[in-house]
Amino acid sequence: MALSDHLKKLSKQAKKVEESVDSFNKDTADKISEKRDEAKKSLDETKVKIGDQMNADAASATASWAAMQKSVSDSFDSMQADIARKRAEHAAKKAERTAEDAEADAEDAVDFAVYALQEAEYAILDAAYARDQADKLQSAQG
Repeated sequence: MALSDHLKKLSKQAKKVEESVDSFNKDTADKISEKRDEAKKSLDETKVKIGDQMNADAASATASWAAMQKSVSDSFDSMQADIARKRAEHAAKKAERTAEDAEADAEDAVDFAVYALQEAEYAILDAAYARDQADKLQSAQG
């Protein structure tokens, strides 16, 4: 119900009260008692309507509150899931970098080992050549 409708309702009720007060001096006790009973009946009906509306508003507010709590809870759950996912992604990326570094170290070690074997081969061949030269020089002198 719009505010203007509430104001019209209030205006009608005020007019009715004004008429009741005006008629108080003119009406008989029976008429006043009859109007009083009508006013009481109307008051009771309004009280029930207001109570019903308050209960409906309370139910709506409770439902809204529950929906808001669920929304906040869902947002926190989603945020926690995102954090966990990002941590897992970070851990996976870190593990991948660690594996790549270890593989690079292994490749370097193998390359160094190949170089060391080549150095050893050269040293052996150089030693064999030197021995051969020394033996030839000794044979030639002797």
